[in-house]
This record gives sequence, structure tokens and C-alpha cells, in this order.
Amino acid sequence: MKKARLCAAFVAASIVVMPIQRAMADEAAALIGGALLGGLIVNEVHKNKQRQQQASRNTTRRSGTSSAQRQENREVQSALNYFGYNAGTVDGSLGRRSRSAIAQYQADMGYVTDGYLDQHELGFLLTSHQRALASAHVAPYNQILASQGQAGLLRTYRNEQLGIQTPQAVQPIQPQTHMAATSQALTTAPTVTARADTGTALPSFGFAQQGSKSINAHCNEVNLLTTSNGGLSRSGQIREPVFALNEQFCQARGEAMVEASQIEVTIPNMTSVQIEQQCEGLTQAMAAQMVGIDTKAPSEVVTATSTFLQNSGQPMPSLISGGKVCLGVGYRTDNAEMALASATLLASAGQLGYGEVISHQLRQGFGAPVGMARSGEWMRLALNAAQSGSSVLGQNAERIAVLSEASTAPATPGLPVFSVSTSGN
Repeated sequence: MKKARLCAAFVAASIVVMPIQRAMADEAAALIGGALLGGLIVNEVHKNKQRQQQASRNTTRRSGTSSAQRQENREVQSALNYFGYNAGTVDGSLGRRSRSAIAQYQADMGYVTDGYLDQHELGFLLTSHQRALASAHVAPYNQILASQGQAGLLRTYRNEQLGIQTPQAVQPIQPQTHMAATSQALTTAPTVTARADTGTALPSFGFAQQGSKSINAHCNEVNLLTTSNGGLSRSGQIREPVFALNEQFCQARGEAMVEASQIEVTIPNMTSVQIEQQCEGLTQAMAAQMVGIDTKAPSEVVTATSTFLQNSGQPMPSLISGGKVCLGVGYRTDNAEMALASATLLASAGQLGYGEVISHQLRQGFGAPVGMARSGEWMRLALNAAQSGSSVLGQNAERIAVLSEASTAPATPGLPVFSVSTSGN
């Protein structure tokens, strides 16, 4: 116990004593496994889950299932069934089918898939169910329900929780007669005052240079178009491969933010600002590994970064947990460099499925120059890992199928070929 207090005190002191901007290269490597990325995160995640499951089992052993618990279980089953997760009969007993439905819900939302609901997962599920019953008939949710079903509503609520705005319903344009349109044009047209030709050049203004590309803005546009199209592109029905990949990128981004938020709540005595500062340190520490990522082969990047991580002296599980946190923080704060560095750390730590987000960011030039050839190689690496069972970020069978199909589709359709007669006109 005393050792644990000393560790906690050391963690708190390290935040104050070691400013990120002063860290040298070797200190930056150590920072990766420091307050945020230490084994504390992994241990807390597992301990919290174990405590919740043990408390549930103890309650059941002591007095069976109470009437209040049965009522809550019925609400859970009703909500699962509503959103398309088959929990079977609503009887208040969470048996094998209900646990399977919970696991499916957890997998779709990016939670730890174990069939047991923690307080956050339970609250979001029940609140979303009540919200759907109250708002599913109101625009724009009625349009989402009609085009994507109840599961689409749940994804929409999750996206809103992550700060992704839901596109509002588009109001139909009222037709106008020619006379009405002409009358309106005549009454609203501004008066133009003639101006003599002064012979001067056209005006030139010093507009500010456009900053780095925004992943948040990109995904807001993609989500709007997806809603307008009636849902995500599906395998076997992909008409625009590039847009399908954009949709998958934004899906993965949302999963990463959910994954990070689940770990963040288990980190004691650290504010979100302090966590962001730690992730800035990760970005700085990984800077040398990110040089030339748009031109280097993935194997070269993974080998060099893996060596760097091993030399940091930190346990690999701790580095992986920290990488997941900082990937979500990077997307949440619209920091493309942080997200790319975190995904590279994760892929180099053996989580090759995260090569998907590296591929997406290189394809779009988020956080690094555009590298189309290397983007394809990172995607193949990620798909091979996902198909062998090492899936991450909600890479279910449908996502993998869409990624595979869209990645191998030609960028542009072939030129038309016509049979030309050689016998004259």
C-alpha cells in the first residue's frame, strides 16, 4: 500500500517537475511510459471491471436477483432488442443470449467486449432507448430511423456524445411560378451604382494562409453526405471507393474516441488538460519516427519504432494503453500529428490493425504529406491483421469487406471501348 502511495506521489510530482517543452530526447522516451502511459491505466481498467463483475456476482449470491435488479435487467433487454441486439424474452434474467447481445452492443460502440455492462455502458444504453422513444419521430431522427433503422439512431447518439453534429433535416424548396420569381428578383435586386474606371488594379487582400487540414471538418462533411445517401456504403454496393474509405476512416475515428474515453475515466488524479499535455509529449517523443512516413515502407517504420519503444524501458501493454488514449485525444482535439504518431506507436507495438488509420491519414494528408503508395501498403497490413483475428476499432466482417473492396477498386473507371466498323459509313 505504501509502495502504491509512493508511486502515485511520484506520478503527481513528475507532472509538475518535468515540463514537456524542456524534455530531451531520452526524457521524451521515458515520458511515453510516465504518468499517463504507465501500467496504472491497464491495472485500473482491469480492476474496475473485475470489481463491477464481482459485485454483481456477490449480489446475486447473497439474495438472488432483487426486484429492482430484475426491473433494470428488463429495461436493458428491452433497449437491446429495440436497437437490434437480440436479447430474447424480456424476463429480467440476463442469460447467455442477453450476454451475447450486450457483447454485440459493446463491440459496435467500441467498448470492452465482455458481456457485462459498466455504469457508463448501462447509462448510455438506457438513456439512448428513452431518447429514441421520445425523438425517433422528430426530424432529423425520423429520417435516420427510416434510412438506417434503430441501430442508426444509436450510432447517431454516440456520435453526438463525441461532439459530431447530426445533420439537420433539409427543408424542401417550395416551387415558385415564373411571375413570382421575377417579381421577387425585381424587388430584392440591389441597386448598383456606376463607377468610373480608375485604371487601378484589382483589389488584393492579405488573406491568412489556410492552416493544417482538419479531420473534424472532413468527417463532418462525410457524415452529412452519408446521412443524405441513406447510410454507409456496403460491400457489393460501392459506387465511389474513395468516399467509402472516407466513411470507414470516420467510423474508425469515432471508435478511437470512444476507446480513449473508456480508458481516460479510469486514470486517477489527472484532468483532461493534463492528459492532453502528456499526449503532446508522446507526439514530441515520436517525432523522429514520423520523419518520412509518407515515403518509407511500413516494415521499415514498424521495425525502427518498435526498437525505439523497447529501448524506452516501459512495458509494452502500458505503451499500448497510452497510445489508445492519445489516438482518441488526437482526434478529439483535431490534432492530426498526435493521432498519426499514436497510431504508428500502436502498430509498431504489435497492434497492426491500427495501420488502417495510418493508411487513411496518409491518403488524405492528415498529419503528414500525402503518400498514396504507402497508404495502400498500410491498409494491406491492417487488413491482413484484421482477417487473422487481430481486429481493432470495430473492424467487424462488414467493415473489413468494405475496406478490402474500396481499397482494391480502381481509382477511376476505365475508358469506354466501342466496336468500330471498318466497312465505311
